[in-house]
Amino acid sequence: MKKSLLLIAVLALSPAAFADDNAAKLALAREAISAMQADKMFDGMAAQMKQMAAQQTRLPASATPEQIKQAEELQGKILDLSMSEAKAMIGKMDAIYASVYSEAELKAMVAFFKSSEGQSMMAKQPQVMAQMMPLIQGMQQSLMPKIQKLVEETKAAAKPAAP
Repeated sequence: MKKSLLLIAVLALSPAAFADDNAAKLALAREAISAMQADKMFDGMAAQMKQMAAQQTRLPASATPEQIKQAEELQGKILDLSMSEAKAMIGKMDAIYASVYSEAELKAMVAFFKSSEGQSMMAKQPQVMAQMMPLIQGMQQSLMPKIQKLVEETKAAAKPAAP
């Protein structure tokens, strides 16, 4: 009987202990994400994406000033919407981090990103991204003809042979 009561007591307390552990881990995940300055990283990406989008958007030479203005406004609205959604995603990252990383890993992340080396790394991320953008753009430009060729080959293979 005593063993049964002890087992029931342990089982009854387990969810409460798990909830406390989960809440503590979520708080630790939030602290890690905050230390990584995820919101600032998205702000930096927004500026670079805006610049990249402006370079990639080519209106015809015959575009009127009004059409150019409308295209720029649309581009701005799309970017703002995208960044708003990305920042909302930051609010959901804590649950993901808490489910993927152990408490020890989260503590190590917090310690690193709060250290002078971690802060230096975060401060230099815009420089890294600025240097990566031309590489990404070059990759996209070299991939486009290859992708178009694959699409054309797939379409040609799908056509029935002429009788």
